[in-house]
Amino acid sequence: MRCRSWTLLSLVLTASMNPMRAQDLRMLRSVSGPSGKVENNKFVFDEVRNRFVYPQDKSFTVYFEWVAPAGMHVLTGIWKQPDGTVATMSPDVKIQAPSRELNCYWTFVLYDGMRPGIWNLEVRIDGQPAGSHPFEIVGPPVSKPAAEPEPAQRRAPTVDDIYRSASPSLVWIYKVDQAGRRTDTASGFVIGKDRIVTAFQAVDACESLEVEFSGGRKAVLKELLAWSRSGDWAVLAVATGSASALEIGKSKDIQVGERLIVFNVEGSGRVIGGIDIAGRQNLSGFGERIQLSPALTAEAAGGPLLDLYGRVVGIIGGSTVPGARFNRRDMSVSPSLWNSLTVQNKATPLTALNFSSEHRPSLLSALLSTGELTAPIHPMPEFLYGGTALAIAKDLAQPASQEVSEFSRKDPQVWVYTMWAQKGKVSKGMISARVYDEQNRLRVTVPPKKVSLYSTPTRSAFSFVPATLNPGVYRIDLIWDNRPAWRTFIRITD
Repeated sequence: MRCRSWTLLSLVLTASMNPMRAQDLRMLRSVSGPSGKVENNKFVFDEVRNRFVYPQDKSFTVYFEWVAPAGMHVLTGIWKQPDGTVATMSPDVKIQAPSRELNCYWTFVLYDGMRPGIWNLEVRIDGQPAGSHPFEIVGPPVSKPAAEPEPAQRRAPTVDDIYRSASPSLVWIYKVDQAGRRTDTASGFVIGKDRIVTAFQAVDACESLEVEFSGGRKAVLKELLAWSRSGDWAVLAVATGSASALEIGKSKDIQVGERLIVFNVEGSGRVIGGIDIAGRQNLSGFGERIQLSPALTAEAAGGPLLDLYGRVVGIIGGSTVPGARFNRRDMSVSPSLWNSLTVQNKATPLTALNFSSEHRPSLLSALLSTGELTAPIHPMPEFLYGGTALAIAKDLAQPASQEVSEFSRKDPQVWVYTMWAQKGKVSKGMISARVYDEQNRLRVTVPPKKVSLYSTPTRSAFSFVPATLNPGVYRIDLIWDNRPAWRTFIRITD
């Protein structure tokens, strides 16, 4: 008999192990129930009970609270049958607890033929016993095999099953600059024969792409088959070889509070785990988005959102600020605004994909010229730094003004300043700037002016009036001799 269970993420995550004495750990309580949701780092049940009846109950959750030393802890869940034998062990969960409060929960999926009686979930923290929770499972008795058994109902696979079956269908998406250097990494997956789906942000602001399959095979691309800048999805036409397509699920069946599965990226490798569906939104100009909690790494964008059967129902990403993804060393923006622009806590439902076999690929160079793609940055060693402010000092020797990334429409000016110095043969050039809205529409143009560079820093600054701009996020591209050399973002409010 196999028990189907898995750990679906703790409530607090990440840092370094601290040795723990047994007397430092104390369990406060354990609770179980058929459904609930995460609120303020705690799991709140819709109904609390310890008795679960199959098939009326399909799954249930067990939630624990402890007092433990702050720091990194490793938790292991051991599910035991009524006779005391181990049915299954959940994968280890690493939790970074910022305080002495430590919370975690596990979900158990019920299935036909489970042994009825009193079960136990025993938890170990850093290898030490940390408490247990008993629960009763009631179900129809296990029937003897019939002479001609009916086809078995499909059971949910384990997380390990999904990891093994889905991993060969995942790919890495690299942006490549003119020198052949990789400048960004994202994810993608096979959706059909010679078709790969990823997020639009994974292919935006680049001049060529490199796709790497799970076996190490690579392919270089300079075109897109289909895309949506506002929907944050793109389709690539590339030979998929032996990589099979992921099975497609039903995006409309996703419920808020449900727990689904994603591939995140830690270090240079993919890891699989649970994700909470925290909300669903229909955003004007962008379409539907699935809200995820917690947020994922930037490299996970473009990967699949999977249901509990390993079927793809969404595309990780769901950005509502197209063009905001690029190498941070070539930009400047406040940490708070940067986090809101780059956080990966949304997904686009797979139903948003709109392409057919009649589509013909379009060159990246053509899409850049028409504004479908954001222009890539061409960094220059002569550029020292830049920023935005409400005002700047007239005298370069005076202290720099406080940098501001959020402005009101009532502010008199938005100032953009940059500092330059001669580093090589480049000593003169034409500097201008362009301001774009979230749909990549040009809203402000700063006329070019000639600048001479010297070994000592030289400042170039310009301003524009924000009163004519609607509230929202705007991209500012600094142009040197007709090519973007630096980029920043600002937010305009009423």
